[in-house]
Amino acid sequence: MGSQETSYILGAGAIGCPWAVFLAEAGRAVVAVRTSRHAIPSGTSAVTVQHGANRISPPVATISLAQLRQLDGTLVIASTAYANDALAQALQDQGATGPVVILQNGVGVEPPFLAAQYAPLYRGGLDVTSQATAEYDFTCRAVTASPIGTINGSASGLEPCVAAVTTDGVPCRVEANRHREVWKTAIITAVFNSICPLLEVDPGVFAREEGTAQLAREVVRACVTLTDRLALGLSEQACREHSRRISQGSNGQWSSTRQDIHQGSPTELAWLNLAIARIAASRQLGLQLPRIAFLGNMIVATSLQSRSTAP
Repeated sequence: MGSQETSYILGAGAIGCPWAVFLAEAGRAVVAVRTSRHAIPSGTSAVTVQHGANRISPPVATISLAQLRQLDGTLVIASTAYANDALAQALQDQGATGPVVILQNGVGVEPPFLAAQYAPLYRGGLDVTSQATAEYDFTCRAVTASPIGTINGSASGLEPCVAAVTTDGVPCRVEANRHREVWKTAIITAVFNSICPLLEVDPGVFAREEGTAQLAREVVRACVTLTDRLALGLSEQACREHSRRISQGSNGQWSSTRQDIHQGSPTELAWLNLAIARIAASRQLGLQLPRIAFLGNMIVATSLQSRSTAP
């Protein structure tokens, strides 16, 4: 895979836009693809990202998915998971061949792309916090390198694929134990994206307030009882340490679910708390996680209420 092969970042939102900016700043060939129903003009957009003390704003090629006619590079899925069915079908209709890299936090996001038989197909979790401060203006922080592993296809292509999409702003790494790392990221995201929107606080609260941190630990402990049943080799201590690092790196940043609720967009709790509770309660496992399900349902209700009252 050549360094100048184009990367298509599908999902030009709070994660996708900054990612495209970092790739463009590094001199890579990149296109930010808007996957929502709202079309954007094809061309070059001025996107600014605050990254630490630096503000970077290289020109970024942008286009709507419906207008895209060439998909001959790496396809990075950075959109929200609720769009995956439509997105996988749209890519199939347009003759996309991959490689496809799914970078979404949650469990069970892969089936639409598996059904479309994309290969090679890779999957990772995002250890990045980002939010829009204005249109085409973002603040983005990477907590640690995001893990990416192989779902199907040749594993030999994983390392060059990871190298093609990694940057200083959004570092990525090759991960052999994909299942364990995806679940770890999903658990932490389920904690932050349910508790923080309900309290209307940023994820840094878990590093600032012991009472809220204790609630997070109880949620993590319940989720790890499930991963123990699934024999994923994921320890509660590893989740707690990862949670603390993300909390410390997310001070002042709103969670993605809180951003979705305030924008009137659907949330991804169906692939977070609700998916975790549903898998636990399956006939094979028979494990009840009522607190996990309750937090997820509260977010769904909050989101529906916000959308019903939005102008």
